[in-house]
Amino acid sequence: LLLVSREAEVLLLAGELGEALGLSVYLVGGPVRDFFLGRLIKDLDLVVEGDPAPLVRRLSQELGGRFSGPTPFHTYKIRYARGEIDVALSRREIYPAPAALPRVSPADILEDLTRRDFTANALAVGLAGPWRERLLDPCGGLSDLQSGLLRVLHPDSFVEDPTRIFRGARYAVRFSWRFHPETSKALGRAYQKETPLFLTPARIRSELLKILAEPDPGKVLRCLEEAGLWMNLKVPSPPPGFPGDLLAQLPREKGLKALILALARGEPETASRLGLSPEEARAYAREFTAALTALAEISAEASPSRLFLTLRPFSPEGLVAAAWCAGKTPLVLQHLEQRKVRPLLSGRDLLKELGLSPGPQVGRILEALLLARLDGRVKTRDDELTLVRKLSKRTQTV
Repeated sequence: LLLVSREAEVLLLAGELGEALGLSVYLVGGPVRDFFLGRLIKDLDLVVEGDPAPLVRRLSQELGGRFSGPTPFHTYKIRYARGEIDVALSRREIYPAPAALPRVSPADILEDLTRRDFTANALAVGLAGPWRERLLDPCGGLSDLQSGLLRVLHPDSFVEDPTRIFRGARYAVRFSWRFHPETSKALGRAYQKETPLFLTPARIRSELLKILAEPDPGKVLRCLEEAGLWMNLKVPSPPPGFPGDLLAQLPREKGLKALILALARGEPETASRLGLSPEEARAYAREFTAALTALAEISAEASPSRLFLTLRPFSPEGLVAAAWCAGKTPLVLQHLEQRKVRPLLSGRDLLKELGLSPGPQVGRILEALLLARLDGRVKTRDDELTLVRKLSKRTQTV
C-alpha cells in the first residue's frame, strides 16, 4: 500500500516526520479500504496517537500547503496542491444521548478503530511507531470487505449515530455490498428507539447532500427505503425513478432543495425536518402546489411558447421537485432547456439599428422574439429583423 499508492511520497513523508517527532501515525479508514477494493485512493486520512498538531504543522510546511484546526473533535485538515489530508487524534467517543454528538478523549489506535462505523472502515496501516508497515484489522474488516458485507461494530451503532444509516446505504450501493445480519439487527434497535427522529435538520441535510454526490443517488434513496429509514423518519417513500438529468441542470444547493421538496412532497413541516428553514419550506410549499397544478393543466399539444410561459414563474428547484412527483420530468427538462434560449438580437441592437427609443416597447419586442424563436418561427438574425420591423409598424399603427 505504501509503495503503490498515488500518494506514496506523502505517506512516506508522514511516516518519517512521525518517527522524528516520536509519534505513532496511521493511515486509516477509507484509503485503506479503497486500496483493498482496487479503487483510486483520493484524499488521505491519518490518525495520530498523541497530539497531532506538531505533525500537522510539519507536514503542511513540507507539502507547501495550509491547514485548519483543531476542531472540537481534535481533527485537522491539510490542503495542498494535490489534494487534502485529514489528520485526527486517536480517540475514544462517548455518546451522551442517542443521536447526540460524541465527547472525545485520547485513546490508542485499537480503541480508535473499534469505535468506528463499519468493520471495513476499521482498518489501518502503521506509518510510524510500533505498528509501522503493518496492517491493523482488529474487527475482521478485510474478511467482510472481501465478502461484500457491511457489518457494524456493535449493536448500538445506529442508536449512537443514526447518520451511519445514510452512510451505510451509500456504501452498500457504491460497493455493491450487502447488510450483514448484525447490521440489520442494529437497524431494528435504532428504529425501535426512533433515534433517527433525534437527528437535527442540519445533519439530515448534510447527509442528503452527500447522497447527491454519489454516482447513483436514486439507488441510494431506494436502499434507504428498503432499510426502513424513511418510514422511521416519518417521510414518504421517494417518488418513482430519479430525475438525474433534471438535477444535473441545477447548482448543488438548488438540487438539494429539489430533493428535499420531493421527499417531503412539498409538505412544509417535513421539508423543515429534512433541512429547509421554516420560511423556505412554507414558500416552497406554495410554489410546489402551484407547479403541480400547472404541470397537470399543460396540454400535450401545447406549443413550446405556451409551455415556456406557463412554467416560467416557478423556480427551477420547485419545478424539478414537482415534475419528479408528478411524473412530468421530460416536460420540465424541455422547459429548463428553453430557459437557455436567447434572441440573436439584443436590446442594444433594437436601439441602434432600428432606431427604437428606450422603454417598455423594447422589452415587449424582445419577449416576442424569444417566443417566436421557441416556436421555430424565426431562425436567423434576418428572420428576427423582419419580425421586429413588422412589430414596430404594428405598434406605430396602433
